[in-house]
Amino acid sequence: MTSPRPDKPRSCLVPNYHDGYLEKMENKSQKYKRYWAVLRGNELFFQVTNRDPMYIEKINLEDFMSVEDDEIYNNNLQHIMTLKMKSGDIKLKAETLEAQDQWKSFIHTVTKLEIPNQVLLPGQIRRLQEVLELETKRRRKLGSSPPPLPPLRSTTPELDQNDYDDVENDRLSCFHKVSRMEAETLLVKNREFGNLLMRPSRDGNNLSITTRQAINNKAIVNHYRILCLDSGYIIDIGGGVLCNSRQQIIDHFIQQTKGMLKPLEIPEDYEMNLSIMVEDAESGELINQKLPTSPTLELQTLPQLVKRKLSPKKPAIIGPKTCSLDNNGMAKEKPRAYLKIEPQAKPSRPIDLQGLKRDINEELSRKLQQRRAAISE
Repeated sequence: MTSPRPDKPRSCLVPNYHDGYLEKMENKSQKYKRYWAVLRGNELFFQVTNRDPMYIEKINLEDFMSVEDDEIYNNNLQHIMTLKMKSGDIKLKAETLEAQDQWKSFIHTVTKLEIPNQVLLPGQIRRLQEVLELETKRRRKLGSSPPPLPPLRSTTPELDQNDYDDVENDRLSCFHKVSRMEAETLLVKNREFGNLLMRPSRDGNNLSITTRQAINNKAIVNHYRILCLDSGYIIDIGGGVLCNSRQQIIDHFIQQTKGMLKPLEIPEDYEMNLSIMVEDAESGELINQKLPTSPTLELQTLPQLVKRKLSPKKPAIIGPKTCSLDNNGMAKEKPRAYLKIEPQAKPSRPIDLQGLKRDINEELSRKLQQRRAAISE
C-alpha cells in the first residue's frame, strides 16, 4: 500500500499557461515517474491526474538558468530535457518531440519574459505572445517576483473593505449551493428557466460554472472552473480570463455564446391564501387549514381609497372679549377661547318607496270619490 499523498493545495491563483504529462526523475530512486504537470506563472506543479485538486511537488523557476536537450537519450527517442537550476539539474521526459519543444518554449517565455529563438508555427508564436503579455502584466501588478504560494481568499466570516462586492455578488439568482451532480439534475428539471448556473467548487475555495445544452434530444453538460483571487476571479479556460466580479463572469459566458447560455433563474412560489397547521381532534393528523380571507376590493374603488384623504370640518374659533378693568384698576381675566364644533348633518333617512306609493294611491282615491260625489249632485 502506498503512503498517502501530502495535503498540499494546488496553486490556483494565476492562469494556466501550459499543461500535459511529464515524467520526472526522482532523486532517491533515479527513476522516472509520470505526473500531470501544470505551468502556472513561474512555477511548475506536479499532480497525479489532471483532475486531482492536490499537487505532489512543485518547482519554483525563479532559479531557472536554461533548458537543454539530453542528446544521449534523445538519440534513443526518449525526449529528455534538463532544467538547469542554480540549486541543481532536474531531468524531465516528454511523451513526444513536439511536446518537448512546447514545454521548452513555454518555460523559456515565462522565466525569461521573451519568446525563444527556435522554429515555431504561427499559432504557437501567437500563443506564446499571449502568455508573455499575461505574465508581464502579472509581474507588474505584483511589483516583484511572485511568491511561491500567493495567499488564498480568506474564508473567515469577518468582512473587510474589499468584501462588500462578494456580499453583493452572493445575491446572484443563478448561484446555487449544490454539488456537481446536483447542478446537472437542477438544470435538467428546470431547463425552461435557464441552462447555466454558478456553484461552489469541490475544494471550497473556488467556484464553478455548470452549463447544459440540449439539441435534438442530445444533451451536453460542461463544467468550468473559476479561480478566486483577492483582487477578482479567473475563468480557467485558454490562457485565463480575468473578471472583477461574479456578475462579470456570467456576462462573459452570455456574450461569448451570443446568448445561447442563459442564467438559471428559478421563480419562487408564494402562497395565495393564509393557512395554519392544526391537529385533527379525532385522528390526530396534522392538517393544513386555510383561513378565510377578507373580501377583495373592487378595482374601481381601490384608487379612491388610496388617494382619498380625511378632511374634517375646521372648527370655528370664538375669540376672546375685549380686555376691561375692574373697580380696583386690575385687568379682568380674559375669557378662554373655546372650540365650537359644528355638528355634522345627520344622514337623511332612506326613502320608503312602498310607503310613498301607498300615500299617493290613497290621495288619488280620495280625490276621485270627491269628484264623483260632486258630479252626482
